[in-house]
Amino acid sequence: MKQALKPEDWGITIGNRGEAMLKNFDLTDLAKKYGTPIHIVNEPRLRYTAGNFVESMQKTYDSKVSVYYAFKCNSVPYVIDIIRKSRLNAEVATEYEFDLALRVGYSPNQIIVNGPNKMEKFIEKCVESEVRFLVVDSLDELHRLENISKKLGRKINILLRINPNYIPSGMNSGSATASRKGSLFGLDLQGGEAFEAVSYLTRSNNLIFSGIHFHIGTGIKNPKDYSNAINKLSSLFKHISTTGLKVKVIDVGGGIASPTSRELTTKEMLLYQAFNYLPVRIGKLRTDSFREFGDEISKAVKKYFEDDELPELIFEPGRSITSQNQFLLITVHQVKRRKGVKTWLITDGGLGTVTMPTYYEYHEILLCNDLHRPKTERVSINGSCCFSSDIVYKNKLMPKVFPGEVIAVMDTGAYFTSLESQFGFQRPAIVAVTENEHELVRERESIAEMTNRDKLNFSKSLKGAGYEIFNH
Repeated sequence: MKQALKPEDWGITIGNRGEAMLKNFDLTDLAKKYGTPIHIVNEPRLRYTAGNFVESMQKTYDSKVSVYYAFKCNSVPYVIDIIRKSRLNAEVATEYEFDLALRVGYSPNQIIVNGPNKMEKFIEKCVESEVRFLVVDSLDELHRLENISKKLGRKINILLRINPNYIPSGMNSGSATASRKGSLFGLDLQGGEAFEAVSYLTRSNNLIFSGIHFHIGTGIKNPKDYSNAINKLSSLFKHISTTGLKVKVIDVGGGIASPTSRELTTKEMLLYQAFNYLPVRIGKLRTDSFREFGDEISKAVKKYFEDDELPELIFEPGRSITSQNQFLLITVHQVKRRKGVKTWLITDGGLGTVTMPTYYEYHEILLCNDLHRPKTERVSINGSCCFSSDIVYKNKLMPKVFPGEVIAVMDTGAYFTSLESQFGFQRPAIVAVTENEHELVRERESIAEMTNRDKLNFSKSLKGAGYEIFNH
């Protein structure tokens, strides 16, 4: 039987009154001080997790290991700066992420550029900056890179992204969009695109082939999924060795699961969306040691390369670094109990801050006011929008909750801030907590900031329309 999740799995302790504590701070006090919704970053644990990932992977392999953090997972500058100082480089997929990496302090040779649709202007910027690698996603992009490199008179170091048509064990096949044959990502291995790309590179004077990239999915709990994917590439490795090209780098992408949240299985997803049946709980991931993944991947790579020709091994973690080290505090403002129907908890979280990840992932929710209070009722947790789909969770087993109490949505370090929106409300603030202090690291968006991009002269439009009162 899997070990049930406990507050300490996120670094949370229980105070004398049952209140949730992070380091020396009552979470309900932080909610009062900064307002809700608000993300809380556990800075010491984030720093430890990032450093532990690098150290663990380097200990498992007999050649060079590099770690590149996937910016799309959580692009909060304060979070990225902690990760940068923990010796992780940057993997970016957009021009915004590239510019952010430079502003945070990365040099171009610490950046890998990925993505299925890189614009020409962006590619030129990357080439002129001399980023470490551009990851080629298609044959069309390969030809475009050739033309751009000729125009600029610059050579480009590239990795080929390969689609091995592999779905990790236990993954919802409908969402395994990164590596199955029907995915838009990468060069199809079985259909021959990967071999065609290699053949093209043997004739190119401008594109420098450095190695192979793949990314098989997210929420991966079994290290053997990576070795299975590497084994699928064996024919490609063999072919490359006959061309005069050399695999100097193998980039295994990201995807290692968070130990404290996970994607719903296909069966769970169907039960949840069709019948509102949500799992009561999940167990803590047993394979929560990064070293287990490193050992398995290292063994797989060594099968295909001599000891003196081992390629550099690159990892691109995202959620395994950030997910469990951030959570979201939201306040329950109203409780609607309709006898014989259901109970609704109406919160200041919801569609703009929570809903996309909780649509297909299981996240634990803690009652910060009293962690001892037993779970006795299933409730619908909703946001404040006048919209029926503004749902955090349906049919979630919770303690009896009262208006004014604070709940914590756990594991919001991966894709919550990246996917948040302004659906009727300002985007939330972020606070970092250390051993002895807390600090506001992102301010709550103001109402004025929500219309900063709009060209309408509001003061002129409102003049004489009966709205002068709002100017006072």
